Amino acid sequence: MRAIRLAKWSALLAFAGSAVVAAQDAPSLQKLMETGHYDAIVERAAEGRGASPEDTYLAAMAYLKMGNNGGAAAELRRLQDQGDESWKRVGASGVAMLENNDDEAVAAGRQATEMAGDNPYTHYQLGMAAARANDFGTAAQAFERAAELRPDFAYAHYYAGQSFHKQRHLEKAMEHYRYFVQLAPRSPDTVAVQGIMRTLRK
Repeated sequence: MRAIRLAKWSALLAFAGSAVVAAQDAPSLQKLMETGHYDAIVERAAEGRGASPEDTYLAAMAYLKMGNNGGAAAELRRLQDQGDESWKRVGASGVAMLENNDDEAVAAGRQATEMAGDNPYTHYQLGMAAARANDFGTAAQAFERAAELRPDFAYAHYYAGQSFHKQRHLEKAMEHYRYFVQLAPRSPDTVAVQGIMRTLRK
């Protein structure tokens, strides 16, 4: 009888150990974004609904990449109901951006950065809102700050590169494009960025 119980405990421990390893091996949502696995981001965020405002925000960004503005808006509205006030302002900025209310989107993004200046996503959202409003000076500064706070945040570099490019600050654009390609070699956007870099070198 004791041998049977020991066998059961061994099996349970082995299962628990394999589950922990699987969880540790699972790529982060940020890494899934960098490889274009947008459906997986949405699914993972839904499975852990409410656990992390960051996951909710990344799900919104994944929906945007898929061209699903309705899905993105739903996730951004969730942010307005969870997390602290800075995340609520991030959500408000994103919703206003999707509703083409550029002034409100930028204002809410600025408020988010003032409330949580150490959160790279507040700066990233300000950058997204400012870029949508064609304020590429503000966008470049915001994306660059997001990248400073999280140097491995590939898409902060991607959009910083685009924003500096729009302003014809080509050295800065190249710097961020290089970081993006290094950090996200398998991104669906990498081939296009490499093409831009070849053009800028000429």
